[in-house]
Amino acid sequence: MELSEKLKLYLVLETKYLQLPLSDFLENVIKGGVTIVQLRNKSQNLDEKIKYAYIVREITAKYNTLFLMNDSIDMAVKVYADGVHIGINDGNAALIRQNFKDMIIGYSCNNMEDVEIANKYADYAGIGPFTETYTKKDHRQILGAEGIYKINNTLKIPAVAIGGINIERAAEALKSGVKGLAVSSFLCKSKTPYDDAKRLLDIINERI
Repeated sequence: MELSEKLKLYLVLETKYLQLPLSDFLENVIKGGVTIVQLRNKSQNLDEKIKYAYIVREITAKYNTLFLMNDSIDMAVKVYADGVHIGINDGNAALIRQNFKDMIIGYSCNNMEDVEIANKYADYAGIGPFTETYTKKDHRQILGAEGIYKINNTLKIPAVAIGGINIERAAEALKSGVKGLAVSSFLCKSKTPYDDAKRLLDIINERI
């Protein structure tokens, strides 16, 4: 399966929001349609990050689902993740690409400077934020569907839209021409993650 296919329903996992035990939650969202998981637990200490990362690796491997770590290439290597997702303040994309040629690299894009780096070194981009988001307080300029569309058209790699995306906003976000949607709080806070993931994937499949 091409990477662009695996970007369809992209979970940005923040465990502090979960309404179910981590293993149960992951089993449900993956069965519901999540195609890739990024673990983003910025507030946890190192031991907690490692503990949760190994659980995520075990479940994603079971279902042949891609697993990426947020920010840290060292952590990604330690827990046998498939890749790492970084932004302009998180790491040197060129150095990561040089030293870890088999790692999937995702790069956050909000402007043309980001696009230039992503096109050179990344395998996919996360473009956003689409709208106001509560899981990332220090977010950059809100882009909306039109802004994401403009950035997506300058990228040479597949991209997902990210930032405040839920069931109500999914169709609008997909007008930007991206290959998929990255979702965090809508799924992480869900008490019915299988159903909500399936509903999102249905919307995506209708429009991509």
